Amino acid sequence: MNNQSAVHMYDALAPYYREYAQKKAAYLNSVDRFILDHIPDDAESLLDIGAGDGVRGMALAAQKKIQYVILSDISQEMVARCRQLRPSDVWQAAIENLPETDKRFDVIICLWNVLGHLADRFIRIAALKKMRRLLSGKGSIFLDVNNRHNASEYGWIRVLGRIFLDSVNPNDKRGDTCFHWKIGNDLIPGKGHLFTPDEIEAIIKESGLSIQSKIAVDYHNGLQSTQLWKGQLLYHLKK
Repeated sequence: MNNQSAVHMYDALAPYYREYAQKKAAYLNSVDRFILDHIPDDAESLLDIGAGDGVRGMALAAQKKIQYVILSDISQEMVARCRQLRPSDVWQAAIENLPETDKRFDVIICLWNVLGHLADRFIRIAALKKMRRLLSGKGSIFLDVNNRHNASEYGWIRVLGRIFLDSVNPNDKRGDTCFHWKIGNDLIPGKGHLFTPDEIEAIIKESGLSIQSKIAVDYHNGLQSTQLWKGQLLYHLKK
């Protein structure tokens, strides 16, 4: 997916974003609980990359009493909603082209498969490297992505076929997908990427980040598991 496609998709989704997030509350709340459990009490700054309407990032910051918050999104419509929340600043930028700043962040969140909306492996690595540069020495990155090997979502027969094919003939492009968001009577077309655990972890390693912990989170009921085939992939990263 190129940046212009992402802009059009999220501009179209913006009026329905809060409604859609509420439908996925079990998953989103579970991810947020994991994040809150791993943010230290002395964290002072938070950057939300791909913030959507900004509500989630501001809520996480408020629960940890983080005062300095920057919300960033590529969509003009989402950025307009972020500004209404009055964070410390709002950036309108692609992930790999975030503004240069001397500020370093104790917490960086990039959630709900935002990384999967980037066009290819090279841009995803560039985005993670950019996040790493913006991270404070003690800081943490929290990242969740869609899992191509999620048997809870796709069933074991399909996933075993994918695992076999991905092992004998690895190809990142196999994870590219098209979909429609159905909200009310509207269908919003979109594109994204489904990661395998090996794929995303290789990208993380190549970006110079280290995995502190990882779990799977069921997309429907929010159940957490250390067995990665049981949900979407959620990572806690550091330098």
